[in-house]
Amino acid sequence: MLCPAPVRPSLRARLLVPGALAAFAGAVVLLAVLHLDRRLAPLDPVSSMLSDYALSPGRWMWDGALLLTSSGSALLLVALYRRGLLANPALVAAKALWCVSLLAVALFAKDPQGGAITATGKIHLYASAVTCLSLPVVGWALGRRHRDDPRWRRFATWSRRLALAAIPFYLPFIVPFAVNVVFGGHLPTVATGLVERLMMVLEIALLAVLGHWAHRAMRPARVSYATA
Repeated sequence: MLCPAPVRPSLRARLLVPGALAAFAGAVVLLAVLHLDRRLAPLDPVSSMLSDYALSPGRWMWDGALLLTSSGSALLLVALYRRGLLANPALVAAKALWCVSLLAVALFAKDPQGGAITATGKIHLYASAVTCLSLPVVGWALGRRHRDDPRWRRFATWSRRLALAAIPFYLPFIVPFAVNVVFGGHLPTVATGLVERLMMVLEIALLAVLGHWAHRAMRPARVSYATA
């Protein structure tokens, strides 16, 4: 006789997604405080880039937000992989690259505006470029892969939408960067800070969708077993 039996993930597995979401929530709180308290960061959110927080008195909060986002993303990566949602090695590598590049952005501060170009500043610049692109690529590819699965169609749709919405905000950053690297000039950008912040909101929303998706996938599955 075949009887359904629930298969419950281990306690450690069940804590992956709550841990990731808690880390993301902590990062959002730190970023909100930085934006609201001008004593910690006297910056214009329209013109100042997010990396300028690393040069402000509230640098520890900026670094803390990046570390929380990176660690939460690593937990989310494990959760998505364990449930078979993120099985493609290239996507796993891209998600891991997102985690590592966030750490690099925190560890290597940007060069002050108008100051000398340093190796640390270059590492920060390249890590920022990878950070901006890697998560939207993962969100789009993950949504595309599961778009026809009736269990995950809604999550897949939102994952693709948020990823595609974030990519245009990446262009005002990467196009001047590429032009300046290739031609050695200085192509100015307009309202870079605002563009970055809009992209940040979209990427946080994408992380929340992926977290909710992983939570649903971590629910106990039911399997059948035979009894005499």
